[in-house]
Amino acid sequence: MKAIMTAALAGGFAAGLACGGDGSGPSRSELAGTWQLTKCEYVSTQGLGSVDLIAGGGSGTVTITADTIRITVTPAGGAPETFAGTYEIDGIDLMRVTPLGASWYWAFDMNFSGNHLTLRNGSAEYDINQDGTPDPAKWNMEMTR
Repeated sequence: MKAIMTAALAGGFAAGLACGGDGSGPSRSELAGTWQLTKCEYVSTQGLGSVDLIAGGGSGTVTITADTIRITVTPAGGAPETFAGTYEIDGIDLMRVTPLGASWYWAFDMNFSGNHLTLRNGSAEYDINQDGTPDPAKWNMEMTR
């Protein structure tokens, strides 16, 4: 099930999921730690359905430090796929994740509340219909620590 880190489109998708009422997002120290993925979902933008790698028996972690983010997802019966990069927090509800060495980034709507972090609507590609060709999709992740 190759596809987590195929080409993505840069762009800002800030839909207004608030992290708090004070006008600023979480600090880097609030986000730092190891998070367990409870959802890693790709939703087709072409009506091909969706795939949740965690609900399908997979597992994953997201490790965030003050400067970096590392996402590792292992689909059921598959090999782990790992991505490492940097991130920026923009306002209360947007996280930009840039792969190391890339000139583009994923822009996620972000919602943070204590031990729960949600990243939604990142533009990515994933072979949703398993035909060997990556399909345009929205990438959604939910995680707890």
